[in-house]
Amino acid sequence: MKRNWIKIFIAILLFIPIGFLQVSIDYTRKVEDLESDILLMPGQIAGSLILSGFKGLAADLLWLNIENYWHTGQHYKMLPLLEIIAYLQPTYIVVWAVGGWHMAYNIYANVRSRGNSLIEEIEKRLPKIEDKTKIELLDKVKNDIKNLIEGLMRDYVKTEDKIAEYINIANKNYQKIEIFKDKKEYKEIYDLFYNLINVPVEMLYWYTNGVSFLKKGITYNKDRYDLYFELGWTYYHKGMDYPNAVKYLEKAVKFPHPEYVDDVLAHAYEKNGQIDLAIKQWEKLLGTGFDYIAKRAIHSLKTTGKFTP
Repeated sequence: MKRNWIKIFIAILLFIPIGFLQVSIDYTRKVEDLESDILLMPGQIAGSLILSGFKGLAADLLWLNIENYWHTGQHYKMLPLLEIIAYLQPTYIVVWAVGGWHMAYNIYANVRSRGNSLIEEIEKRLPKIEDKTKIELLDKVKNDIKNLIEGLMRDYVKTEDKIAEYINIANKNYQKIEIFKDKKEYKEIYDLFYNLINVPVEMLYWYTNGVSFLKKGITYNKDRYDLYFELGWTYYHKGMDYPNAVKYLEKAVKFPHPEYVDDVLAHAYEKNGQIDLAIKQWEKLLGTGFDYIAKRAIHSLKTTGKFTP
């Protein structure tokens, strides 16, 4: 009995410093604005640093993890880490800009490269199939998806209705290969085609996630031009979605900004069919570092109605 009381007394003594430590951690979390619903696994170094108030160092460690995932091709593991870093440092513009760029450009292109490898492998295997009817069907699927991938990399518009159209093309091709799904002799070819059809779907997934990530960043940085421009540029250059490009570039120029933002807005107006606004926008750049380009653009738009290639 005496021994039990001694054990209880020791336990109480041990809990006293733990209690003080917890109070200190709770206070630091409030001061550093770290009250959140982020779930971190026990033992994670970044998680320990977050709870201790070292937000910057935790974010740096998470960035290192993102770099590792990028170089090892584990792209889907990057998104939640980008979300956590952005949560820790929501007014740090670079986090949102780099995250959006990674998704809409880098990962997008990397997925396309995988598609090229799959096409090469498929083209090696198709001639080995004995049934010519099946070869014709699969060759049609391959060409449909190949054209979709190349179009998404080159000149396909990515407005909401167009994205839905592209997903519909992928779905139709999923249906076409269903006849091979449960046949053992076609298992490898089915897997190759299934993965190929996934490629444009994944490309669109990363593009839309990049756009969504930038939009979320804007909600934390509404009074700066930076993310409005990044989003407008993504819509303009990657999405060829000119109405949305104009929408966000117009928001960008409402805040102090470099001259190139006005330049991109002028191009976006033209691509969106708003020639009069494009001319007015170029006129704003007369006498600036873009003076020579502005003069050429105004002359071309007034005489031919076109300037941007």
